[in-house]
Amino acid sequence: MNPLLQKDMSLSSGFSGPALSCIITTYAEGNLATVAIDSILAQSFEDFELLIVDDGADEYTRHVLHQYDDPRIIYIRQANDGLSSARNRALGVARGEYICFLDADDSRPVWAFATMMEAARSADADVVFTSGLLSELRNEVHPFYDHDILCKLNVMTQGVAQAGTPDFLRMLPYLAALEPQSANKLVKRSFLERHKLRFPAGLFFEDLVFHMGLILNLGKVATVSIPCFTYFRRYGRPQITNGRGITRFDAIGSAANALGLLQHSVYFHDQTLRLAAVGSVFKLLQWCEESVAHNLKWPYREALLAMVANLDPRLRHIEFGSHYSTATGIADWMPKAIDYFLTLMRRPDPSLRHVELAAGFDF
Repeated sequence: MNPLLQKDMSLSSGFSGPALSCIITTYAEGNLATVAIDSILAQSFEDFELLIVDDGADEYTRHVLHQYDDPRIIYIRQANDGLSSARNRALGVARGEYICFLDADDSRPVWAFATMMEAARSADADVVFTSGLLSELRNEVHPFYDHDILCKLNVMTQGVAQAGTPDFLRMLPYLAALEPQSANKLVKRSFLERHKLRFPAGLFFEDLVFHMGLILNLGKVATVSIPCFTYFRRYGRPQITNGRGITRFDAIGSAANALGLLQHSVYFHDQTLRLAAVGSVFKLLQWCEESVAHNLKWPYREALLAMVANLDPRLRHIEFGSHYSTATGIADWMPKAIDYFLTLMRRPDPSLRHVELAAGFDF
């Protein structure tokens, strides 16, 4: 079955809801929200509902939203409580067999739902991971950041794997290294409910925790190489990736939560997975430290060192053997990220800072 030509695939097993629920949260996107909404309403796969969460949106954004009159749209309004809260609220309302997310200023190509649902149904997958496109500030379009990793996954397993098989165990470190981006996945709703997976309320960089929770509980997984979303970097937009303020500190909390999930996982013994997860987490943390405002660099480093000092000792133990070689071969950024982690571990406990200063060390 060609997903690009597929018009509709109705459920055949007595499931009463739509096949798919797409969740979009809004706050101050204004007319940009039409980019995401129009791309969803134009999908060739029609058995879906679109949940739009008004997370304390401004009046102009609210006006834009209510210009749409489509029976597939469900509006949810709440006082501003953040992206995680808005998504979790929608998850409690969603009726679809599968769930996907899209930021209100991004988009999906017309074939996205058909492609993702075809992969999900063919494999009975808990999660489908997809490739995407990145539209840069001057409208240059490139493959999304994790394109090369997804290509390796597709070659490795022909796009499908099941827990307990050698292919699945080889696949996990690569999945851990994918971008923790909400748009690059389609998730079975019953899987989310069974494992009680939600976004961490009150934290930015929440996708990191959600992503780790997904991959550590997977039973069946599928990947597709056809781009199913476009992420736009924009001038003048308050995107988390553009900010340089205290929101950067939330990355430390999200990182600690994500690594805590790994620590309690049945896969924690897998040294390659541990290294890949550490590399993925500290890639984000390093980027945050490099881009945080100058006056916040010292307190950011202090908080980061405190987090590292409290990690499980088994996470901090790295053997430079075959596991290291495999992990660092997953992505070209992985060696640098792991080296950054090692550099942080070599620094003394931040609680001893007064001793270092007294001794004349350059902290």
